[in-house]
Amino acid sequence: MLGLLTHSKSATRLARSRCLGLAIVSCLGGMISISLAAEVPSVVAEIDQHLREAWQNAELEPAPPASEEAFLRRIHLDLTGKLPTPEAICSFQQDPSSDKRAEKIEELLASEAYAEHWAGYWNTQLMGRLFRSAIIDKDAFRDWLQESFAENRSWEEITTELLTAEGWNTLRTPQGARRDPDDWEARYNPATNFFLRHFQSIPELTGKTSELFLGVRIQCAQCHDHPSESWKQADFNAFAANFTKTWPNSIDGIYVTGLLRMDTKDRWFSPPTTGRLEQLFGSYAEYASVDPRTLDGKSVSKWQSRRVSLADWITSKNNPYFAKAYVNRMWGLLLGRGLVEPIDDLRPGNPAEMPELFERLAEDFKDHDHDVRHLFRVICQSEAYQLACAETSQNEGNLWSAYPLKPLDVEVSLNIVLQATEGSGLLDRITQGKSDLIRTAVLRQTVVALGTDEMAEVGGESLTIAGALTAMNGPLVSGLTRKTEGLYLDRLLEEVTSDRERIEALYLQTLSREPTASEMSHWLQFIHAPRQVVKTKSEEPTGFWARIQTARSRMSVSAGIRNAPDDADFKQLIDMAETAADFREVAGKMKNNADAGLYVTALEDFAAKEPFRILATYSSGDTPEAQAYEDLFWALLNSSEFNHNH
Repeated sequence: MLGLLTHSKSATRLARSRCLGLAIVSCLGGMISISLAAEVPSVVAEIDQHLREAWQNAELEPAPPASEEAFLRRIHLDLTGKLPTPEAICSFQQDPSSDKRAEKIEELLASEAYAEHWAGYWNTQLMGRLFRSAIIDKDAFRDWLQESFAENRSWEEITTELLTAEGWNTLRTPQGARRDPDDWEARYNPATNFFLRHFQSIPELTGKTSELFLGVRIQCAQCHDHPSESWKQADFNAFAANFTKTWPNSIDGIYVTGLLRMDTKDRWFSPPTTGRLEQLFGSYAEYASVDPRTLDGKSVSKWQSRRVSLADWITSKNNPYFAKAYVNRMWGLLLGRGLVEPIDDLRPGNPAEMPELFERLAEDFKDHDHDVRHLFRVICQSEAYQLACAETSQNEGNLWSAYPLKPLDVEVSLNIVLQATEGSGLLDRITQGKSDLIRTAVLRQTVVALGTDEMAEVGGESLTIAGALTAMNGPLVSGLTRKTEGLYLDRLLEEVTSDRERIEALYLQTLSREPTASEMSHWLQFIHAPRQVVKTKSEEPTGFWARIQTARSRMSVSAGIRNAPDDADFKQLIDMAETAADFREVAGKMKNNADAGLYVTALEDFAAKEPFRILATYSSGDTPEAQAYEDLFWALLNSSEFNHNH
């Protein structure tokens, strides 16, 4: 399938690809042991038994165990969203312990990268990829998520905080503001940003709560009853009513570098929904007079916060959906397909593929008080997770008898490109510390290209993500795989002289394995084949007066904007903007918030393209050999093997 290699080469050969800190030299002098109690949870044996019986009944022959390289790459990508370093590969191969896979899982679960990766995943699900608002402190919310996963707070605790949070959205203090209240830090609660993200659409907040925390889709019931569905419009309205007595107000009306300080509170009455407040709280009107209930029809207590009552019901161990929703989502993310598909559709008419296994996993998750790391430990130590990737992986009826070929999420793809090329530092220099603009532009273009809602998961069943990412980031990948000072390839070619070791190093850096004998032979021939140096054509003119002319053109308003009629559609103006001067000119033509949103998005895209243009001006290697290595590096980064987890 991918030609994954069962590693049988000697440690001497691996050490030979020392790669300047890319493959380890110190690991030969002694192994790094991890003193962690990485015991296999007893439930894993039960899960494996369920799976083996299912395979036997279906007459399925499971794939062999994954090779060490495949497992190591797989577990790193799944738990941390990063590739294993060549140092980690060497250390893992040299470790003789029989339980080193379990120990590696424990090591990664305790890492900062784990908390960062899963904070990013849940940030996308809860807030969306590209959403921006003057009332949301996005950094504070993501930091809160990361801290929660780093501390291994239970999913019950995280969910409760998200659903019931009160307080101030940001800890930043605006210049010139009056002295903050004495309870300022006590009132600060970054989890309130989740409510602020959705409160202007109570139906959206209702659907998102049910989908993410219960694995139940009730959005369709907002408008009409469906004869075959369990939940009707009345159920949707009663569930939505749990949020109508919570609403925010601004503090001092003061912005903090573009951010409005907000205070979210549970109250005894719903907000006014007429007059000037209609746009802000209009979605509350339809549900304000409805008696709140949970999805099982029980009334919510009138003597405490509705949201607190709702959170108590959602996170209860007696709730038939809460534990299953999280278990099914994680099983689906780690093993390519949920026990119930889609992963957020646990309705009675959509049964699990292996119901007994599903029940056992959910009960174990509840028995361990919704411990997120415990669930990862269970799934990742299961036999299904540790099988090799094979052709049967793509068959829905394979009962997880082989590991699937999973396209990487767009954020992970971008991260590992930057990791493999060591390109973050160069991009920071080019953008003067604003390389997040590039990340935002990549995400926006990918979402648009795939026709995917910004809240949805890009990846999963979509096998087009790798191609879409590669196509849109041609300038990025091409620029970062050149022999340019500060990038990985330049360091490799300067410090390693053997072609074999260079090729091995590139494979370890990208595919987390050594090349096969046939791959090595192919690339050695490629490197040594006669070729002419291809001069990179800079996009910048070389003559002094030509440069002056280019600079003047960028400071001038383009003809399309200059000659546009006064009544021109704002979107058309934005589409015509080509220079910074154009954006300055168009800024004065905004008429409403919609125009402002279009303007900010287009301006960010324009700013993000500039680093790509600068990257394109860097010259390639100046020898045939250097340019051959650039082509090899580029090919590895664009390979299916690099862009999938397997």
